[in-house]
Order: sequence, then structure tokens, then C-alpha cells
Amino acid sequence: MLRATMSTRLETPTPGPRVSQAANGTRPAPVPRLPDLPEPPADGVFPAIFVISAATLLLELTLTRIFDVVLWTNLASFIVSSAIFGLGLGGIAVMLRPALSRADRPVVWAALAFAGTVLLLLPAITRLPFDFGAVLTHPARQLASFAALYAALLAPFFASGVVIAAVLTRHSHRVDRLYFWDLLGAGLGTLGIVWLPSLIGPAAMLVLIAAAGAGVAGLLAPGPRRARTLALAAGGVVVLVGLATVERIDFETHVPKGDMDVGEATHRAEYSRWDPAAKIDVLPWEVPFLRRIVYDGGSQRSFYYRFDGDLARARARYFDLVDGRTRYNIGRYVAFAYWLKRDTPMRALVIGSAGGQEVLAALTFGAARVDAVEMVCAVIQAARGPYAEFTGHLYDHPRVRPVCDEGRSYLRHTRDRYDVIQIHSNHTTSSVAQGAGAMDPVYLETVEAYREYLSHLADDGILQINYYVYPRMLTTAAQAWHDLFPDRDFARHVIIEGSGWSEFMMPTLLVKRSPWTPEEIAAARGFVSPQFASEPDRTYSLVYAPGQAEAANVPAALFRVPLDPALVARLPYQVTPTTDARPFFRDLRKHLHRIEPDAAGYVPATTAGFINASLMGPIPRDRIHLYLLGGLSVAMAGLFLWYPIHWMRRRGLPSAGALPTAVYFGCLGVGFIVVEVVLISKFVVLIGFPIYAMAAVLCTLLVAAGVGSRLSGWLGRRHPAWAIGVFPVVALLIGAVVAAFPYARDLALGLGQPARIALSAALLLPLGVGLGMPFPLGIAALSRLAPRLVPWAWGVNGFMTVVGSLIAALLSIRFGFDVTLLAAAGVYLVAMGAWLALDV
Repeated sequence: MLRATMSTRLETPTPGPRVSQAANGTRPAPVPRLPDLPEPPADGVFPAIFVISAATLLLELTLTRIFDVVLWTNLASFIVSSAIFGLGLGGIAVMLRPALSRADRPVVWAALAFAGTVLLLLPAITRLPFDFGAVLTHPARQLASFAALYAALLAPFFASGVVIAAVLTRHSHRVDRLYFWDLLGAGLGTLGIVWLPSLIGPAAMLVLIAAAGAGVAGLLAPGPRRARTLALAAGGVVVLVGLATVERIDFETHVPKGDMDVGEATHRAEYSRWDPAAKIDVLPWEVPFLRRIVYDGGSQRSFYYRFDGDLARARARYFDLVDGRTRYNIGRYVAFAYWLKRDTPMRALVIGSAGGQEVLAALTFGAARVDAVEMVCAVIQAARGPYAEFTGHLYDHPRVRPVCDEGRSYLRHTRDRYDVIQIHSNHTTSSVAQGAGAMDPVYLETVEAYREYLSHLADDGILQINYYVYPRMLTTAAQAWHDLFPDRDFARHVIIEGSGWSEFMMPTLLVKRSPWTPEEIAAARGFVSPQFASEPDRTYSLVYAPGQAEAANVPAALFRVPLDPALVARLPYQVTPTTDARPFFRDLRKHLHRIEPDAAGYVPATTAGFINASLMGPIPRDRIHLYLLGGLSVAMAGLFLWYPIHWMRRRGLPSAGALPTAVYFGCLGVGFIVVEVVLISKFVVLIGFPIYAMAAVLCTLLVAAGVGSRLSGWLGRRHPAWAIGVFPVVALLIGAVVAAFPYARDLALGLGQPARIALSAALLLPLGVGLGMPFPLGIAALSRLAPRLVPWAWGVNGFMTVVGSLIAALLSIRFGFDVTLLAAAGVYLVAMGAWLALDV
């Protein structure tokens, strides 16, 4: 971040009578020396800051996408997030080596280093396979591989940090303009992640980012235009050479995912596509009537089923086994609700239609219309393109309407009601698609989501959801039901099918808007009976049926609203309903040890199996990124905080302002990133498509913050006493967004996506302007009081930005989004106290 305003008074000596040296015999009085004027930034400085900031942010997002494929999502988030420490380390380097900011050549070399180290990421990511799960069995190899990989990731961010910190230090008198171009570049760079992965792929994106670094070197190069022209030409050569070879590079997994071996998805793929939400690979399967769709190297999977277009034949053979496998589905439970509604002119909505098995089930049993909503658009595009013949042109069927959208986004702007709404374990694992990295919100499993499902059901409609932890699904759905129909007994509207734990065996929750009749329950029992539903790898059974013997399997306490606090405290996992304010459905773990099923139904085998599956010995894989990032942050604190202060004292430099400087710029780093991360997650609900939400929130906040930076220059020059008011205004604006969000969300109902994005931008613009003012105001003050601390301020701010992302995750999971945002408002008030301590 950049910024500063400084007025320089020029004092001219008052003319007086000339005194001859010969006359008085003294040495001539020295001529008073005028203070040096601040060096004006060269023409290329502002464009250079714009480009390096856009390239750095796009690099971060691109690496996040790549590591979603290479590693598990949470470890990917840890590695990429912690690599951002490099930005702050660049500031520490400029502080310890002031020569980096006093000449042009070191900055040019830093920009070229950025370009070179970005290019080196291509072989580093592909040839340094790191698997955290193998650390215990091959510790030396894995730790060496991780160290080399982490150093490769740290290097370009460090180089970028040197460029920005050096320019900031050298031209701190114009930090308001520098910070404006910095934030504008970062904001517009965010938009690249929406379209570029699909257009050119992430490997080519790294090449373009490297070329941007070479271009920055050209813009900053001193001397004649020839040097700049040569640097820019070098960037062009990088692009041409890189694009000529980049097609040979594909990023394969470093770890086994699901039942996929290391790199299997890449090696066996017959079709690959980088969608903005996820990379998909389509693989041949061991039976000829299946093609396997693999998301992000194996994090999720789906199938294309061979279909000849004959629905009558499909119905006659739908439950057949071929070579021991079901012919048209991953398990016949996929068709449960459609079979119960068979031969009625039902309208069906499939949220997460993927390869189309649910769509085929709906058509097979007589659906008059199927709305198929899928967020990973490349899957539908492949089904309508290279796999159209294989799937029997399923998505082109006249009764099927494919929609590329997020499920709740679609529901919010449709007035249709459905006889069946189906969701089959399509909770994406993509960091970018979630919009919040490792915070892992699941907006399809919240009270508000269930209210939308139930509101869009026909009077006799059925909601079918398949996922592993049905007790928490049940409590969440019960709360939604109570909100809509407080006088109706929810227990009479539920059927649960499920059996033992397996990665491929998910319970089925059926919620019917009208009560289940005895005839319907008998039909459901017949559907899951061994005679009707025998499969080699699955046993079907009813877990719960209202008024039947199976009801004893599920405690009545799970249906009650509100839940008994004693029950919540007693259970060994989280069972409280999740909401849009705390949408962390998979945050189930209370303890680090394994849990065991019980006979009373409070801890079903599927729930215990799902929670235990993430344990690697005593370490939960679902939380390991938090432990690692926390430990690394503690270690890095010495480098960012203790060592610079110690260094200043050893050299006799004044360090009296070090503590308020660290507190001030640390608070700004924490406050800004907490607001940014949490608002991305919250606005997924308002905007809909998560990738658009991320891009819209980031772009709006960053560009508006750039405008705030320019305004802070005017404020610092014209009304410096007003600067203290910026901090309470920012805190009030955060509170205003929290208060206004529910109304904006309701107002967005029925609006198209462009209108929802525009509404979001209007809500965020004032806050963004406010957020952009404190940092440049602080740099301006620091450049007057202690200019040697300016690069350290950049470093502390960058360090606390990473720490702040961890704080945002922990607070949001524990207390919810709104409380976390209000805590960020409090952080800005603490920054106000540090501002006063700076004695500005």
C-alpha cells in the first residue's frame, strides 16, 4: 500500500549589504543551502506500480487455482497465503538495505527477478511433488521438497514487495497517487481470474504475469528510451517463447485424492478444461458405458453415462447391473424421489447437475421439465460438445433446460415451484469458487437455503439431499421448517435412507412439503428393500420413517426447535443449525480424537466415519492449514517485528516510534483483510455465482480504496486535523454494511446478476473509499517523522495481512461473519489510538 503528502517550505535568505572579504579579513559566510525538493516520480513509476500490483494479485489467484489441483484445498490455501509473506519481506529488505530505494537499477533488477521467478514456478510446481500425508513416512524427502517449493513461491512475492516498497520509500511524498495506482491495478487484476483460466489456462497465465514483470522493468529503467524498449521487447519474447512451450505443461496432483492416484487424472485424461470454478478432466472408466469427470485432480467426481436417447429402454434397464455396476447412476438412490413421483407430470430442479445422472433419472420416470443448474459450466459444455453423442444429447433434450449458475442464486430469481428439488453432494471444494479460500462456507446447507428449497416446492413436492452428516442436515432443515410452518410437525414430513459409512455411500434426506402417507412410506421401504435394491457395494435401508418402527433410530430431540443446549454440549460433534452468517456446515469437529457411533442414533456411523476420515493420526486434515499458518505466523513475527527493532537499536537509530508504527500499520493490515475476506463470503449470497462475487467485491473495494487514497492526499494537505475522523468513519461504514446487508439481499431477489453486482458495488463503494485512506495518511506522517520506518511499515502491513486472514477464518467460524466484521471495525479504532501515539 502506498501514500504520503508532505509540504516543503522554501526559505530564501533576506538580501543584505555585501561585505567585502578583504575589508574585514574573515572567511566568507557560507551561502545558505536550500532544502532539497522531493524528487518527482518518473513518468513510468505510476504505470509500473499499476502493472506490478495487477500482476501480483493475479499471480496469487492463479496459484490458488493451480494448488487446488496440486494439493488439497486447505493446504493449497496455506501455501499460497503464507507465500504472501514475501510482499512484507520485500519491505524489510528495503529497510535493511536502503540502497535498494535510492537508485533505479536495484528496482529494475527486482522487477526482472519477479519475471524470472514467476517463470521458474512452472518447473518448480511440476517437479517438486510435495505430499503432506507422506511426511511421516518420508520426512527428509518431503520436507526438502516443501522447503524448495515454498522458496520458489516466496521468491516472486518477495521481488514484487521490493519493487513496491522501494518505490514507496523513494516517492513517499506522493504516496496518495502511488497507492491509488497500486490499488487500481490490484482491483482490475482480480478480473483476470474470471475469464483467463478458461481462455488460456493457468500455465499461460504465469507466462503473461512474468511478461508483465519484464514490462515493469522497462517502465522503471532509467536513461534513454532504448533501455525501456529493450525491456519491453524482452517481455514480448517471454510471452512468445512461453506460449510456444506452455502447452506441454500440465499441473498434476502431488497427492492421492479420493480413489485417484498421484497424477492419474492428468495422465489418463482424454479431455481437460480449466473452468474458472474448477479444472475438469474426463477419463475413460473400467466399464465402457462410463466416463469419469474428475474435478481438481480428484477432489470431487461425477460421471457421464452412455445413453442412446431411448427413455423407454432406459426405464426398463434403469436398475440393471452391468459388470457389477449400476447402468445409469452411481447408486439407484439417485432416482429415489423421481421414482416415488413416477408417471406424474412433475417439474424437477437439479442443483449441481454435473454429468447428468440426476437429469436422466428425472426424464426416465416421467418429468415434464427438468431445470439443470450447474456452477462448473465446462461440464455442461463438454456434455453438449465432445460427449454429446455419448450422453445421448441429454442436455439438448427438449424437456431439459441447462442453466450455468449457482443453485441458490437461481432459486432467488425464479418464481417456479417444483415437484422435486434434488441436491447430490455438490458442495464445491474449489478455493476460488468458494470465494473465501480455506474458510470453506457451504451455502447450500444453511437455514436460509432450506427455507428457499421449501418455499419453491409444490404443495406435494419432495426435497432430496444426499450428504454425509444427516443429523446436522436434520437440525438445519428443522429450523427452516419451523420458520415457515411453525404449526406443522416437521417429523411427519421426513424420511431418511442410509446405512454404514463409505466414501461412496451418502444418506438420503427426503423432506416432503405434505405429510408422508402410509402408502408412500411403504413404497419407500420397498424401494430400499434388498430384493429390489441389491448392489454389490451398497446396502439400502430406511433410517427414519414417521410413525414407523424406523423412527426409533433418530432421536426426537434432533427435530426440536430450538435444540436443547444440554444435547448440543453433550454430543461429540457440532450439530447446531448452520446459517448464512455462519455457513460452516463441515466444521463438525469438537475434539482431535476419533468418535464412535452410538446405538441411540445421536452419532450415526456415516457421521462418525465422515469426521474420522479427515484424521491423519492425531492431526485433522481439515484444520491443519490453520495450525500451520498460525505456527508460521508466530515464527515470522520475529523476522517482521523483533529483528527490525533490534537492528535499529544496534545501529543507534531512533526507535521510539517503532511500537506505534507497528501497531498502526499492523491494525490496518488486519482490518483491511478481515473486511475483504468476510465480505467476499457474505456477498456470495447476494450476487450468487461465487467467482463473480469474489471478483466484484475485490474489484469494488480495491478500486474504491484507490479513490480514497487520492482523497487522503487532499485531506492531508488541506485539512490535516480532520484525519483523525477517518477511523471512526471507517468503523461506522463497516457497521452500516452489516446493518444494510439483509435489506440489500432481499432487494436483490428477482434481480438479474448484473443488477445484483451493481447493487453490491453501490453498497461497498463508500466503505472502500474509507478503507483506502488510513494507510497513505500513515505513510505521509511517517515520511515526515521517521522516513527510515516507511519500508518497515509496508512490511508490517503485509505480515499482518496474512495473519489477518487467519484471524478472519477463526473468528468467522467461532462467532459468525457479522461479529467478525464488527471486530474489524474495532481494529480501526485501535489504529486511531496508534495514530495519536505517532504524535502527528
